[in-house]
This record gives sequence, structure tokens and C-alpha cells, in this order.
Amino acid sequence: MTKFLLKTLILLALPALAFSQNKSGFTDNLMRKPVYFDFTAFRDTSAENTVIEVYYKIYSTALTYEKRGEKFMASYEVNIVINKKGKQITGGSKSGELFAETYEATRREDDFIIDIIKFSLPPDDYGLEGNFIDLFSGDQEKQKLNMKLKEFKKKPPSLSGIEFVRETLSYDVDSPFGKDGLVLIPSVSRVYGYSEPELKVFYQIYNQPGFKGDYLVFYEISKSGKIVNTDTAMFVSDGPVTDRLEKLNVEEFMPGEYKLSARVTSPGHKLNISTLDDFIIEWSALSIVKNDFKTAVEQLKYIASRDEMKILLDTPVNQRLIKWNEFWDSQDYPKETPENEPQKEYYRRLRYADLNFGHFGRDGWNTDMGMVYVTYGPPDEIERHPFDLETKPYQVWYYYERELRFLFIDRNGYGDFELQYPYDGDIRRAR
Repeated sequence: MTKFLLKTLILLALPALAFSQNKSGFTDNLMRKPVYFDFTAFRDTSAENTVIEVYYKIYSTALTYEKRGEKFMASYEVNIVINKKGKQITGGSKSGELFAETYEATRREDDFIIDIIKFSLPPDDYGLEGNFIDLFSGDQEKQKLNMKLKEFKKKPPSLSGIEFVRETLSYDVDSPFGKDGLVLIPSVSRVYGYSEPELKVFYQIYNQPGFKGDYLVFYEISKSGKIVNTDTAMFVSDGPVTDRLEKLNVEEFMPGEYKLSARVTSPGHKLNISTLDDFIIEWSALSIVKNDFKTAVEQLKYIASRDEMKILLDTPVNQRLIKWNEFWDSQDYPKETPENEPQKEYYRRLRYADLNFGHFGRDGWNTDMGMVYVTYGPPDEIERHPFDLETKPYQVWYYYERELRFLFIDRNGYGDFELQYPYDGDIRRAR
């Protein structure tokens, strides 16, 4: 198969696969979901319990709209169930309606709802189940989270959970998101990066009685166990509870999953408490172009010709974004739609490959499995053989509609699966 034919096959495949069913069971943790649930735990000042703030975020595109007069209307319900050892302990629900002036407004991908439901529970291990219901279509989205609630009052000082914040607003006494003289709108998806370059987090320190010292906090941000950024902050304790809103710049971070650690100390005092939680830097082509243009161009090797990649690499810095957009405009099909479907699907595949096929410092999209996945998308079936006698671990990926089959063998036993010959398609051209 010639390079031209293979490239044509990829271009034709990408828009179709963007909407195809994933039969192999692959999931992408960084793909945007229609609905998100999250929670943060704080101390209940009026009881020995822990206050659970459960947040939910619903994108307008997840809802079904019906024409009502001159407007469009959607209706939804959110149910929260908290259980312990499989038995429901408590729960709550909210419902709402949305109105849009035009049909186009109902399809805006940047339009969403964020709301909150609060609970008060004794410290223990719980399960949280969030259920979103589109009341017009009957469609549902369920998500489960584990909650391990610690006892804040038993051994002060202690730290609350971390609330990841989307934006801060002027204080409104009627807002359910009010804290410390501000309205803190939660980042339910915990996604930051190119469009949200500032990581904002809120937490509380429950002080020792009579403590009047200063706090010195060490922040560490890590990815795959490697520390990528550190910062510190020093501030004065404030009564029984010290509220802290911190802002950390993450604009230069590459996309992926990260961990934030906050370790609280106090100069001259025996104090060392910490908390740890996860967040995500969004996968944005623009962020990669800005932060690592060479890698951004190299990632195009499964869809761009060598000449196209050379033109991009030779582009002056101030023209890179223009040339980048010109390249993806040339790949856009069908052009009648507002989105560039091939670009969107290509980076969805790169995201998944990087998350699932990385090996010993080698990026997942740059492995053999990543190469096949980015080029052809999720296989229709995966045949796994991890423990067969007298054979190395191997996998076979099948693409039935294309009549393709790929064999991967882990010859060293370390999870580095190599593509074996003979193989279907001129796949090795990109290596």
C-alpha cells in the first residue's frame, strides 16, 4: 500500500470512528464526559460529623431539548446515594430546567450547569453514587466514587479535603458555594491547562486550641511519580479554622494526569500534616504547540507526510500557530460541520495511547501499540494471552471491517509489546 493510499485510509477512517462504538472496552480518562460528579470533605462545626459537599456538572449537550413556544427547554434530575458496605445511608436529589433561545444555543459545548448537594455524616468509609437523568429522553449517566472520611476533631490540627476551584466570585449570602467571604465555584472535572492556566485550590486547617503560629505550606505537583513543580506559601493562623485559597500556575504543563500534595508545617512547632489529590491538565493541541512544538509536530507522523512535518518544523516561531491551523484545515472533512472531526479524533487517540501504552519513559503514542491505535482507532476485538505456557505474553488486535490483524509480543516480559511481522497495512512507515 502506498503512503498516499494509507494516508487516505486514515483520513477517511478518522471522522467515521469519532462516532463509532468502542467494542474493545477501551476507555479514555481524559475525554470530556457529559456529566461529572466530585466531592470535598470539611469539618462540621456544629457536630462531630463531616460535611460532604457533592458537586455535579452537566454539559448542555448532554441534555435533550424540546421546543416550547419560541424557546427550547430541557429538564433533568440528579440523584445522590451514599452507602456503607452496600447499604444506603442517606441520599438527596435536585431537578432543574434549562431554556435556550435558539437550537444552536443547545449545542454549545462550553455551556454547562454546576450545582451542589450537601450531607453531614460521621467519619467512616462510604461509597457515593451519582445518577443524572435526562427527563425528556430517559437517558442516564451513573458514576461511583469512594469516600474515606477522616475525623477532624479527634487530633487537631488537621486538614480538610482539597476543593478544586473553577472561579471565584464576589460573596453572595444566598450562594451555596460561599466560603471565607468569597463564592468558590468548584472545578467538578478538575481540568486545568491551556484554557484554565491557574490551578486554584481551597482547603481548611483546623487549628490546635490556642495556636497562634505561622503556617508554612509546601506544594508539590507530580506526574507519574516524578515531581514537576514545587511552591511554598506562608500565612498566619486564624482562630479555630484557617481558610486558604491557593493559586498555582500550570500554563506550561504538558497534558496528562497530575497529583497535588500540600504539606503544612509551622516554624518552631512540631507540626507536619498533609493531603494529596488528583487533577488533570487538559489535552489541547494549542498547549502542546506552545510548550513543545517539536513534539507537537512529531505527534503528527501518523497522519502527516515527512514534507508536511518538515515545513512545520522550519516555520518561524511567530508563524507556527498559523501554519499549524493551516495543516489541520487541510485535513478537515466534512468542512460543513463546525468542528474539525479528524483533528478531534486524532488527539483523542493520542490521549488514550499516551495514557495506556507508555513504557519506561517512552511516550505511549510512540510505541507500537500506540502507533496502531492512533492510526486505526480502537480494535473491534482484542485477544489477550498473558500466561500461555511455552509462549511469551502476546495480544492480537482485530479490525474486522478493514480486514486487519496485528500481533504484539512482549518478548522481555516487561509489558513492552512489539508489533510482529507479517502485519496488515503499511503501518511501519511512521516508525
